[in-house]
Amino acid sequence: METFKCYQLCYQLPGVGRAFVPERNLKDLVVSYIKKEERSISALTTQLKKDGYKFHRLFVTGYLKALADSGLLKEKQIPPAKVYTSSVHRERNLYEAVGEKCRQLDTDERAQARLAVAVFHKLFRRPVFFRELREAGYEITPEAVLATKEEKEEALRAFRKMGIQIPTNEPAYYVEDRKSEVRDAIIAELLTEKYALRDLVLGAKQTQLSVPLG
Repeated sequence: METFKCYQLCYQLPGVGRAFVPERNLKDLVVSYIKKEERSISALTTQLKKDGYKFHRLFVTGYLKALADSGLLKEKQIPPAKVYTSSVHRERNLYEAVGEKCRQLDTDERAQARLAVAVFHKLFRRPVFFRELREAGYEITPEAVLATKEEKEEALRAFRKMGIQIPTNEPAYYVEDRKSEVRDAIIAELLTEKYALRDLVLGAKQTQLSVPLG
């Protein structure tokens, strides 16, 4: 019998055994794909492979079923295939939350993308890959420093340890780590909102993108 736990970092299927899976990152990636457009199992397997996730179709089938059972996705039958769509009740992931904050502050998409890079760079202390910006909702090149191959290498190794293969030629960006009230305010807001602590924050003030990012 097939068993799958969405909160575990491994899966087990008959005749397949167990394998390491970066569950949280994979879940967010799968949901971000399906949020843009509904996908069949075959279409999603192909997209994952294109982005460096070479999972067997059998695993993808079980993974999608688990996400649907947990309420993150909706499953519908369109013969001869099953198609998955995004659930309206799904909680935002970190990338989406940062993207939403940045869009609230400015109408200029390039300024938004630059701010998103600044936030992620501060949080992760590494260059931010283009696929991470896509997950935040940006498909444009940000006005930020383009990381060199050497600057990306350590980050790529970290992703590989998690089972995520990112092409070495995928661009990554960063904003020089200077004082930025806007960037820091977004990080603080994300924390206080996540843990419902807004009422404990004194002297809160409206974040303005006009403050330079550095």
